[in-house]
Amino acid sequence: MADPTPRRRLLDAFRANLLRINGVAPYHTAIGAVATLEPGQLDPEQVDDGMAVYIERQERPADPAVQRTHRQTTVTIVVKRRGGTSAEEELDLVVEDIERAMEGRQATWPAGFTQPVYQSMEPHRAPAGADWIGALIRYTTSIPTLNR
Repeated sequence: MADPTPRRRLLDAFRANLLRINGVAPYHTAIGAVATLEPGQLDPEQVDDGMAVYIERQERPADPAVQRTHRQTTVTIVVKRRGGTSAEEELDLVVEDIERAMEGRQATWPAGFTQPVYQSMEPHRAPAGADWIGALIRYTTSIPTLNR
């Protein structure tokens, strides 16, 4: 079997860090129990709470020193939470937990990968009548173009 691609290694590292969100201090929630690499597995009819990680895009790095060897990669974390009276508050706690799980974790990324940097968060609203709330959280990182 071939070695995983750099993109797959990146996603696996993201998932490993997100699995740490287990409801035990310093985390407020246990959303890490459902952290997948398949966004389709967050079907609102099947899952109350969860996260999915995927690569949104890759582009040429701005730094000329790594333009031939690396790709600037944007990774998106999709969060889905059940609705209810405190849904907005719960979503805020999940976003904080994700930021905490990703902070200062350079040692957990494969060699040659840079520590992901937080870029943005935007709410992801359910269609009318659906009882869930969500968010899209984006990070960027630089990863090698090939396995080395």
